[in-house]
Amino acid sequence: MKVYSIIVCFNPDVDRLIKLCSDLIYQKSKIVLVDNSFNLCLNDILNDNIELIQLGDNLGIAKAQNIGIQFAIKQNADLFVFFDQDSEIEKGFLQNLIAPFSLSKALVTSPVFYDKSQGFRFPSYRLTKFGLLKKVIDINGDYNVDVIISSGSATNRKTIELVGLMNEDYFIDFVDTEWSLRCKSKNVPIKVISNAKMIHAIGEKSIDLKIMRLFIHSPIRTYYKVRNSFLFLNNINVPFLLGVKEIVSALIHNFIIIFIVSNKIQYIKNYFGAIVDGIKGKKGKK
Repeated sequence: MKVYSIIVCFNPDVDRLIKLCSDLIYQKSKIVLVDNSFNLCLNDILNDNIELIQLGDNLGIAKAQNIGIQFAIKQNADLFVFFDQDSEIEKGFLQNLIAPFSLSKALVTSPVFYDKSQGFRFPSYRLTKFGLLKKVIDINGDYNVDVIISSGSATNRKTIELVGLMNEDYFIDFVDTEWSLRCKSKNVPIKVISNAKMIHAIGEKSIDLKIMRLFIHSPIRTYYKVRNSFLFLNNINVPFLLGVKEIVSALIHNFIIIFIVSNKIQYIKNYFGAIVDGIKGKKGKK
């Protein structure tokens, strides 16, 4: 099967990006770099296995992923694997991740994630009978879940044809959650592959408050996290209680962050602007 890895970039650490590309090429993947940066030029890292699509503007992760998928389809790709620019994979990662696939059955696979700075393992999630998300970490092999993050995940053409592309209304946050729930609505299984391990960083840093873990992002990400929680509630595939819970969670988490960060004014502006735009139902780029 022909594998294409789609890496969305925005002002990346070029050395780290080169390492990821080298590891993927060694593991027999073609690469599509979709660059959301304004001026960065990555031409120096190109070779026969890497295609660069420079957008010249930040069009969001959903749009960039869709452009990458559509390009890979034109190259007759069978499997699509999604990465962030700072992802780190181990030897044999790709072979383990794509081992369960066939061309005829829709499927999504996801790796096991470990935090780069603190080493903890990220959970995946299953929906409860009440429509809420329950954290799942299974140490006894592969297991099925309902919601994953997109980085490191893989899928095939059958799934794309059935489920569709990423929702560009969200721009960045909730893109993978919404797509996961769309997969569930189409009865497409999502499987965590226990021997596909990846190092990943969410946010600029995280703080463990014991009752919750806060992921600190940039002020603009505060906007999307809060605003998109309102859009998420109105999605047909999102259980009502889950939608309400995500709004409450986004409001509480990002309000607490205001008291932790130094540049409070920018966070406050984005926080309250997001609430207004979320209630209005504003979509796409801020």
